[in-house]
Amino acid sequence: MRMRPICCAVAFLVLLAGTAVARVGDPLSGFSTGALMQQLQLTPSSQTADAAGRQIYRYVSDDEVITVDVVARGGLIEQQLMYVPMDPRRAFQVSFFLQDAVGSVVGAQKGMIAFNAALSNHKETYLPFGGYTMRFTPMGGLVRVLVTGS
Repeated sequence: MRMRPICCAVAFLVLLAGTAVARVGDPLSGFSTGALMQQLQLTPSSQTADAAGRQIYRYVSDDEVITVDVVARGGLIEQQLMYVPMDPRRAFQVSFFLQDAVGSVVGAQKGMIAFNAALSNHKETYLPFGGYTMRFTPMGGLVRVLVTGS
Protein backbone atom coordinates (compact mmCIF):
# COMPACT_ATOMS: atom_id res chain seq x y z
CA MET A 1 0.00 0.00 0.00
CA ARG A 2 2.85 2.45 0.73
CA MET A 3 4.32 1.92 -2.73
CA ARG A 4 1.26 3.27 -4.55
CA PRO A 5 1.80 6.96 -3.61
CA ILE A 6 5.50 6.64 -4.44
CA CYS A 7 4.75 5.09 -7.85
CA CYS A 8 2.21 7.81 -8.59
CA ALA A 9 4.69 10.51 -7.62
CA VAL A 10 7.41 9.00 -9.83
CA ALA A 11 5.01 8.70 -12.77
CA PHE A 12 3.96 12.33 -12.30
CA LEU A 13 7.59 13.50 -12.23
CA VAL A 14 8.36 11.54 -15.39
CA LEU A 15 5.44 13.23 -17.15
CA LEU A 16 6.59 16.63 -15.95
CA ALA A 17 10.16 16.06 -17.07
CA GLY A 18 9.10 15.23 -20.62
CA THR A 19 11.39 14.14 -23.41
CA ALA A 20 10.42 16.58 -26.13
CA VAL A 21 13.50 18.34 -27.42
CA ALA A 22 12.18 19.14 -30.88
CA ARG A 23 9.06 21.21 -30.46
CA VAL A 24 8.00 23.67 -33.11
CA GLY A 25 10.04 26.79 -32.31
CA ASP A 26 12.98 24.86 -30.82
CA PRO A 27 16.44 24.53 -32.40
CA LEU A 28 16.57 22.09 -35.30
CA SER A 29 19.57 20.31 -33.80
CA GLY A 30 17.33 18.67 -31.20
CA PHE A 31 15.27 16.76 -33.75
CA SER A 32 17.89 14.38 -35.10
CA THR A 33 18.99 13.38 -31.59
CA GLY A 34 15.51 13.24 -30.08
CA ALA A 35 13.49 10.25 -28.96
CA LEU A 36 11.15 10.45 -31.96
CA MET A 37 13.93 9.24 -34.27
CA GLN A 38 14.07 5.95 -32.34
CA GLN A 39 10.34 5.69 -31.60
CA LEU A 40 9.39 5.91 -35.28
CA GLN A 41 12.66 4.35 -36.55
CA LEU A 42 13.37 7.35 -38.77
CA THR A 43 16.30 7.68 -41.14
CA PRO A 44 17.34 10.94 -42.87
CA SER A 45 16.24 10.87 -46.51
CA SER A 46 16.76 14.30 -48.11
CA GLN A 47 17.26 18.00 -47.53
CA THR A 48 15.91 20.74 -49.81
CA ALA A 49 15.32 24.49 -49.71
CA ASP A 50 12.16 26.28 -50.78
CA ALA A 51 11.72 29.72 -52.35
CA ALA A 52 10.99 31.27 -48.93
CA GLY A 53 14.46 30.36 -47.67
CA ARG A 54 13.33 27.50 -45.46
CA GLN A 55 15.18 24.20 -45.22
CA ILE A 56 13.07 21.03 -45.44
CA TYR A 57 14.52 17.92 -43.86
CA ARG A 58 12.82 14.64 -44.79
CA TYR A 59 12.99 11.51 -42.66
CA VAL A 60 11.51 8.13 -43.62
CA SER A 61 10.73 5.20 -41.34
CA ASP A 62 12.71 2.00 -41.77
CA ASP A 63 9.62 0.26 -43.17
CA GLU A 64 9.14 3.22 -45.58
CA VAL A 65 5.53 3.71 -44.41
CA ILE A 66 5.91 6.96 -42.43
CA THR A 67 7.44 10.19 -43.70
CA VAL A 68 8.29 13.14 -41.44
CA ASP A 69 9.25 16.56 -42.81
CA VAL A 70 10.83 19.14 -40.55
CA VAL A 71 10.72 22.69 -41.92
CA ALA A 72 13.27 25.07 -40.43
CA ARG A 73 14.28 28.69 -40.88
CA GLY A 74 17.29 30.24 -39.20
CA GLY A 75 18.06 27.02 -37.32
CA LEU A 76 14.62 26.89 -35.65
CA ILE A 77 11.84 24.42 -36.37
CA GLU A 78 8.96 26.23 -38.06
CA GLN A 79 6.71 23.26 -38.91
CA GLN A 80 6.63 19.51 -38.50
CA LEU A 81 4.68 17.30 -40.89
CA MET A 82 3.97 13.61 -40.72
CA TYR A 83 2.49 11.49 -43.50
CA VAL A 84 1.04 8.27 -42.12
CA PRO A 85 -1.35 5.64 -43.54
CA MET A 86 -5.01 6.33 -42.86
CA ASP A 87 -5.19 3.49 -40.37
CA PRO A 88 -6.33 3.73 -36.73
CA ARG A 89 -3.58 1.25 -35.79
CA ARG A 90 -1.06 4.03 -36.52
CA ALA A 91 -2.50 6.20 -33.73
CA PHE A 92 0.31 5.45 -31.27
CA GLN A 93 2.89 6.68 -33.79
CA VAL A 94 0.89 9.86 -34.38
CA SER A 95 0.72 10.31 -30.61
CA PHE A 96 4.54 10.07 -30.33
CA PHE A 97 4.87 12.64 -33.12
CA LEU A 98 2.42 15.07 -31.51
CA GLN A 99 3.99 14.76 -28.09
CA ASP A 100 7.38 15.59 -29.56
CA ALA A 101 6.08 18.47 -31.71
CA VAL A 102 4.04 20.24 -29.00
CA GLY A 103 6.02 19.06 -25.98
CA SER A 104 2.98 17.88 -24.06
CA VAL A 105 1.32 14.57 -23.28
CA VAL A 106 -2.00 16.39 -22.78
CA GLY A 107 -1.58 18.16 -26.12
CA ALA A 108 -0.92 14.84 -27.83
CA GLN A 109 -4.02 13.31 -26.24
CA LYS A 110 -6.18 16.22 -27.39
CA GLY A 111 -4.63 16.01 -30.84
CA MET A 112 -5.55 12.34 -31.02
CA ILE A 113 -9.23 13.29 -30.74
CA ALA A 114 -8.86 15.44 -33.86
CA PHE A 115 -6.84 12.69 -35.61
CA ASN A 116 -9.58 10.14 -34.96
CA ALA A 117 -12.21 12.61 -36.22
CA ALA A 118 -10.23 13.06 -39.46
CA LEU A 119 -10.08 9.29 -39.89
CA SER A 120 -13.79 8.80 -39.18
CA ASN A 121 -15.10 11.72 -41.24
CA HIS A 122 -12.48 11.70 -44.03
CA LYS A 123 -12.31 15.49 -43.62
CA GLU A 124 -9.67 17.89 -42.39
CA THR A 125 -9.75 18.71 -38.70
CA TYR A 126 -7.59 21.00 -36.62
CA LEU A 127 -6.99 21.81 -33.00
CA PRO A 128 -5.19 24.75 -31.39
CA PHE A 129 -3.29 23.88 -28.23
CA GLY A 130 -0.79 25.85 -26.16
CA GLY A 131 0.47 28.14 -28.91
CA TYR A 132 0.44 25.39 -31.57
CA THR A 133 -2.02 24.35 -34.22
CA MET A 134 -2.38 20.66 -35.09
CA ARG A 135 -4.01 20.01 -38.46
CA PHE A 136 -5.05 16.56 -39.75
CA THR A 137 -5.72 16.28 -43.50
CA PRO A 138 -6.79 13.03 -45.18
CA MET A 139 -5.03 12.67 -48.56
CA GLY A 140 -6.11 9.52 -50.34
CA GLY A 141 -4.76 6.63 -48.27
CA LEU A 142 -2.64 8.93 -46.07
CA VAL A 143 -3.23 11.47 -43.35
CA ARG A 144 -1.00 14.56 -43.22
CA VAL A 145 -0.39 15.72 -39.68
CA LEU A 146 0.87 19.32 -39.58
CA VAL A 147 2.04 21.11 -36.44
CA THR A 148 2.78 24.83 -36.60
CA GLY A 149 3.11 27.65 -34.13
CA SER A 150 -0.14 29.60 -33.78
